[in-house]
Amino acid sequence: MATKQSLLITTTANRADVSDFPTLTGFAVDETTPDGTSTRYLIKTNDDSATWQKYDTSSKAWTDVATQELTPASVMTEGMSKTELEAVPSSAMTGFVGKQIDVAAAMQTTNDNTPTITSVTVKGESGATVTQTATDLPMIDTTGDDRKATEILNIEVTKTESDGGTATVLASIRDESGSWSEYQEYKTYLTSPATTATGIKFRVVQAVQTAGMGSSTVTSIAVKHRMDSVATFSEGTGVCVTKTYNFVNNISRAHLMVKHPLVDDTEVTAQIALRQSPTTVTGEVLGTGNGSSQTVKLANTTGLASHNFVLYFDGVQQAASSYSFSPTDGQVTFTADDGVAVTADYVYGWSKETWVDFTHDTVYPDKDDNTLVDDQFDYVASDGDPQGSVGTVRVSLIQKTGKEKDIALGTGNGKAQSFKLSHHAKYETIDVKPASATWKFKDNTDVLTVTAKEGEAISVSYNWAARPNYLESIACIFNE
Repeated sequence: MATKQSLLITTTANRADVSDFPTLTGFAVDETTPDGTSTRYLIKTNDDSATWQKYDTSSKAWTDVATQELTPASVMTEGMSKTELEAVPSSAMTGFVGKQIDVAAAMQTTNDNTPTITSVTVKGESGATVTQTATDLPMIDTTGDDRKATEILNIEVTKTESDGGTATVLASIRDESGSWSEYQEYKTYLTSPATTATGIKFRVVQAVQTAGMGSSTVTSIAVKHRMDSVATFSEGTGVCVTKTYNFVNNISRAHLMVKHPLVDDTEVTAQIALRQSPTTVTGEVLGTGNGSSQTVKLANTTGLASHNFVLYFDGVQQAASSYSFSPTDGQVTFTADDGVAVTADYVYGWSKETWVDFTHDTVYPDKDDNTLVDDQFDYVASDGDPQGSVGTVRVSLIQKTGKEKDIALGTGNGKAQSFKLSHHAKYETIDVKPASATWKFKDNTDVLTVTAKEGEAISVSYNWAARPNYLESIACIFNE
């Protein structure tokens, strides 16, 4: 494997400004170095006459390096390791007080995995009890295809806090009039029923009790909002019920095809309801008006429904608000002028839906889209099973949930190690052991990256919930 080298040098845009710190205590380095990787560091101030230096432990003083025109090779040869830089004592930091500090960092590796240097921090004390900064992030548009407000279903914040550092995430939402709300803690907008918004923006407030002695990082903020009426984005079961179909003949068999994405820890189930067709009555005579209120009972009172009852006076349909009808007992109360013929149309014999499970057949990859699958289901009525000429289908999308407790991941080696979790973890419930370990979690890949000391057992506990699933299409073939 070829040896690769690179050199990073700070500029005026990113050098460490410690001009307001009366006391400096040392350096801290956050780096990820896979096997076969080495890093080295040099330091200088922003003074015009400043030179690149390293700390000499034997003389206990900063000394110039021989090569001032830096190259990756020269820094690798003459620079300090992470351990050496972090070991610089506070007594050797006095020369940097009130100045700005530049850092040169060289990396050398024979590993295909890319090493990273996330930060080099100058530690110090400001004398203040709290140091705080607020960062406003760009607005996220949450309008749907119709440019109207959509439901905010979840906000996922990935952050790390250490040594007393905190990161508070606030949110402000925009309504359909274009007005923005006051900034509030982001969980304020996670409500049931869901909060609606046309846009959302975030403010990250970071604070430490003593500068240089704590840190916080917000890695990502993800907003999940509904863009249609099909997908199920929150935990639970989404149910889709087809319209009711009336067939000429009695149905006793059906084959169902459900197209959807293949999502881990989700399940698709299906049920069918078959029943006999109801009877339609047209023009049943209820009586003759006498100018007073009358109550008449229909000739058929079994299985009535209010949605298809219609009342007529001399053949003219009446508004539903002008009479009362009870599908429970079939009684109709009306007031018609003297001598007016009163008739009614209605349907009776409706039976309750009895849902029966389909039998799952198999799953086929979709021939046109490799991100989708076709779940196949069958129903064949046997003795006692529902049959009939009226049918409908119900499909359920089940998002499973669960808990994992003290799952062994591996053993620490002092470097960052990545582990793919078996389920989609809820970030706020992740508990990594040992407690001294540092970790990061990528929500989109379910990869947990942990740095633990050599020989320490690494384990994790978390609550999990399947990612959302949705129905692409449903097709059912009904047979006699």
